[in-house]
Amino acid sequence: MRVCVITTVHSPSDIRISKELDTLVKAGYDVVYIAQKGKFDNDKVTFWPITVYHDRIKRLIKGSREAFGKALEANADIYHFHDPELIGLGKKLKRHGKKVVYDIHEEYPSVILSKNWIPKILRPVIARLADTYERRAVEKMDGIVVVVPEQLERFSEKKQVAIIPNYPDTIFLESMRTKRDEERVKFVYSGSIDVDRSIKEMIDAFLMLHAKYNIELDLLGPIHDEELRRYITERQKDTDALFYKGVLPYSEAIEVVSDCDVGLMVVHRGRSKEISSPLKMYEYLSLGLPIIASDFKKWHEVLDEKPCALFVDPDSAEDIAEKMEILIKDEKLRSQMRDNAIEISRKYTWKSVEDRLLKLYRSL
Repeated sequence: MRVCVITTVHSPSDIRISKELDTLVKAGYDVVYIAQKGKFDNDKVTFWPITVYHDRIKRLIKGSREAFGKALEANADIYHFHDPELIGLGKKLKRHGKKVVYDIHEEYPSVILSKNWIPKILRPVIARLADTYERRAVEKMDGIVVVVPEQLERFSEKKQVAIIPNYPDTIFLESMRTKRDEERVKFVYSGSIDVDRSIKEMIDAFLMLHAKYNIELDLLGPIHDEELRRYITERQKDTDALFYKGVLPYSEAIEVVSDCDVGLMVVHRGRSKEISSPLKMYEYLSLGLPIIASDFKKWHEVLDEKPCALFVDPDSAEDIAEKMEILIKDEKLRSQMRDNAIEISRKYTWKSVEDRLLKLYRSL
């Protein structure tokens, strides 16, 4: 059976999509993958690259049109797309009599409310329109994939659903796990670097402490806001211990994270984030990093099982600094939290949830 997986937004090596591709290949599916041009190393998947469009409107129009042409050429039994801007493509494929699955990574109407590139006065209106459009589109799809059960609250009952959290490949992460013995305490944030990620608050908290302690802060990931990029550059002038590592291949990024002592997972409030199942949480746990996290109920459900995290007000640099200082000063606490993190991580593996995707496909 042939499956065609499509994204115009994510890089070809996107971690969630890559894990799903591996699962499908292992199950014996013939997989065609349509994504932006870029590095893609899975030789068991047929990769059909499309043009990279940096302009959102061009990507929406030209990228979707190019992806649709290739999708028809693939002549697959099941089509599986990953971006809300491809909903139109999914509806076209349905009109051609195809089986279509929509993989919904986030609660997108809530995400729109935090997008700085959209004028603030327009965000509520656009969010409501996006909500209506997406809900009506989902009714036409044969199946959907979501990350957390809370995402289903927006949709009427739909039997063909797979709830697949962002659990990692723990075998790889365990192989990268190290135990540091350096005196310098290293903090790390890995992920999208945007103003809604409390980046400024984390940096400000770090700068409150760096003159008193031998510490370091590493930032990894794409910067989506030029003003924020300038802010980071300016703050780097205030210290020789704040490093922006850029966008790295996954294995290299994990290597940097594994060489740190504490993982930062602080993001501003917003429903999409408060119900999220962030990959970095499970990566930090599997690598044995104590975590400083936003005080979200959903995250407590995982991190309170065995104490491995300190929770903060994501809008307060002072609170973040206070929790950072606790971990800087208490090496024994860090060690205990490390052991707890590793123990918890054993529950949250991609292997434990990947069959949910195959069950969905079998149901179609």
